[in-house]
Amino acid sequence: MEFAKLLKVVKNKKVSEVVDNSKNVVPGSVFVCIKGFKSDGHNFVADALSKGAKYIVTERDLGLSSETQIIVKNTRRALADLAHVFYDNPSKKLNLIGVTGTNGKTSTVFMLHHILSPKNAGLLSTVKTMIGEEKIPQERTTPEALEIDQLLVKMLENNTRYAVMEVSSHSVVLERVAGLHFVGGIFTNLSQDHLDFHQNMEEYARAKQEFFSLLKNDSVAVFNADDPYGEFMVEKTPGRKIGFGLKNGIVQAKDIAASATSIKYTLTIEKKEWPVNLAIGGEFNVENSLGALALCYGLGIDLDFAISRLATFPGVSGRFENVALNHDFAVIVDYAHTPDGLENLLSSAKKQCQGRLIVVFGCGGDRDKTKRPKMGQEVEKWADVIIVTSDNPRTEEPMSIIQDILPGIKEKPYIVEADRKKAIFLAIESAKPKDIVVIAGKGHEDYQEINGVKYHFDDREVAREGLKKFAKNQC
Repeated sequence: MEFAKLLKVVKNKKVSEVVDNSKNVVPGSVFVCIKGFKSDGHNFVADALSKGAKYIVTERDLGLSSETQIIVKNTRRALADLAHVFYDNPSKKLNLIGVTGTNGKTSTVFMLHHILSPKNAGLLSTVKTMIGEEKIPQERTTPEALEIDQLLVKMLENNTRYAVMEVSSHSVVLERVAGLHFVGGIFTNLSQDHLDFHQNMEEYARAKQEFFSLLKNDSVAVFNADDPYGEFMVEKTPGRKIGFGLKNGIVQAKDIAASATSIKYTLTIEKKEWPVNLAIGGEFNVENSLGALALCYGLGIDLDFAISRLATFPGVSGRFENVALNHDFAVIVDYAHTPDGLENLLSSAKKQCQGRLIVVFGCGGDRDKTKRPKMGQEVEKWADVIIVTSDNPRTEEPMSIIQDILPGIKEKPYIVEADRKKAIFLAIESAKPKDIVVIAGKGHEDYQEINGVKYHFDDREVAREGLKKFAKNQC
């Protein structure tokens, strides 16, 4: 059977389900064989057929009948096309907004979600998915195409008008967002990350750029005009382009005042000005909020309304989150896990620090090794006390990862403590009044992955335990 014919069959509701996991097959299903990083769906065809799969979409000849087997070049793209037809293109029935970039995606989508919540908005993010008041845990930044459509259908059933989602570079390359209809997209920034997946920065940048090529003529393409890759990101988009930044773009911020708990600035757009106040810290959140407001401006959402909503934004769990309330020093937990992310985080913390900046950090295993010494270099640039520890070592030896980090720390002394809990305790125990302790790398995560097993571990919980254990410096 030709794939085009299968699409018509699916559109006419002559199949029961479209699935990419043989465990979910029911009689009359279309089973799409996806070759993943750990397993290959082609190896589970027999299981799918035994459960009643009617059609098998594959990338190679499996010796099945021509009515059962549909051979395509790319089953990931086929899955996206089939999902959209089966679920009747839910992305076209609401206002879908995508946010991409190395850093700031999560904070930006949470800001947009908070702004749009009175208009009934859904959220798909690294931290969680939200449909109304329902919270659904997420394992990856951007779900597979099939799951995205399923979630959008649930949002529509909840009368959702807007959906805001993070769009990772992986999701573009792996066709997870292919065929979705976005009314707007935001590019936050680009710096080194995921070079274990992308071969180089050029390939990584092109993946991000491809997202903006998915936008339509009536879409809005918002980009960080201060970022060296900003113009590149939107050069091929058919949508309306709106740049934002501290120095460039039509949407800018001036008179910036940031502390550990608040941000104030003046928003300027084409000679008009608005005062903006946020009850969260981190100077990098100026750019995140600018991107959100630029998108609102582009979509015609009232800016006075958007700014008033931002004033009540509570922040994002594990993003510049201070867990040492009622103490005379701060303990900030943040997800920063790239050289650029650390620079943004630590430069902001340093500006606000009246004492010493104590930094606990590590690097993830089975990921881009070339960024490890660069992360050490960034920490050395800003920290007064450096504690190198383990992050998510995955299948690597923790000390091997640490040894990759240390060449980046050339002049300042450092402490190595591979046990992350002990490292956090050490930082808190050594903190003095007016110090800031930064625990970087894991943010909202509530696990530590070691040799393929995820053990419960939450930096925020451990930090609070340390504060209670040492019971000092309380206000």
